[in-house]
Amino acid sequence: MSFLRRWMGHAPGDGVEARGDPLRVAEVRAVLVQIEPLVRADGGRIELLAVEAGRVLVRLSGACSHCHASDMTLRGVLEPRLRAALPWFEELRAS
Repeated sequence: MSFLRRWMGHAPGDGVEARGDPLRVAEVRAVLVQIEPLVRADGGRIELLAVEAGRVLVRLSGACSHCHASDMTLRGVLEPRLRAALPWFEELRAS
């Protein structure tokens, strides 16, 4: 078990089998790992559901599912990190 998994109690998206190219799914998960502690500190979670072409689909849960600032987290924190890290990234969607 990795240090991060032990420290956080899980890895982002655990229990959710994300659809899409395994390499791209792993790349998105690596970005989610960077912001997961911030999201969990407020009682929320971002689950990766799918990577389809250049689109990333996530689901907000916990406190994030009804938080008025969740859109700011997605558009102001996660989306810029995905754009910077992944040249193929085009769009972020939340279900």
